[in-house]
Amino acid sequence: MKIIFLFFLALNYLGASNFDVKKIQDEFFSKVILKPFDTREKLIAREKKFSIDAIYWQRAKKHLLKYKEKFKTSQFISFVDLKKQVFILVLYDAEVDDFFAIGFDFISSGDMSREAEVKSREDHYFKTPSGLFSIKSGWRSKGEMLDDNVTLPYGKKGSFVFYFGEQSSVRYNTFDVNGKKIKDIKKHKLIRDKLKFALHTHKSSLEFGVARSHGCIRMSEELNSFLDNNLVFFKHLYKGKKWIHPYKKPPKHPKNHPLAGEYLLVVDSVD
Repeated sequence: MKIIFLFFLALNYLGASNFDVKKIQDEFFSKVILKPFDTREKLIAREKKFSIDAIYWQRAKKHLLKYKEKFKTSQFISFVDLKKQVFILVLYDAEVDDFFAIGFDFISSGDMSREAEVKSREDHYFKTPSGLFSIKSGWRSKGEMLDDNVTLPYGKKGSFVFYFGEQSSVRYNTFDVNGKKIKDIKKHKLIRDKLKFALHTHKSSLEFGVARSHGCIRMSEELNSFLDNNLVFFKHLYKGKKWIHPYKKPPKHPKNHPLAGEYLLVVDSVD
């Protein structure tokens, strides 16, 4: 079946880079997008929901430029737009001093409204924090499944959980001083609290593109694998092409070592 690559229509206007951006875009499209969106109709529907057009990209770049002093070398940067519920992989080329969009995928971020569902001792629902975050650590999923025999909270075994440390955020307090649930939603108060913030795979019957999580950013297994193998957050774990962590398992198919990165930029909206 011949697929119309609508994805690149929104990216071809980008300028020249010293790196083969088109090759990386092609691989992203093939490995992240085509697997779940394998028909022309699905691709068209995806593009109608969101696309990286010239206006959007210029707005997104303004947010990236605020932190440009952090990006000393050419590298991959992860960009999340909470309003659009999208993850955009960005390549920063230090020599031409410009940012290039590699591709996007839908994600699910924190849904504070679900705090009303939380029972005593269950995990809270936070707003996903915004700002620039540098990876702190991470681990590979054990592939544990929930009792519904469908949901893999951290994806299949071996998927990497990218951890950005404990971050300040907000959530609703839905319990009174005696620990009893407050039934009147109007009495739920917004409070500050700490969230253990991560970017990780989440496999279930629910689609991405809608806020659903406890505050972390959920992504597809295809996107997780691409970030893993392209060293998007592994700058601190490679010395040249040598994996230096003695305990964590390296990616199965590492590539693009010169572009290894560490940053996740989360914005509430590009507007």
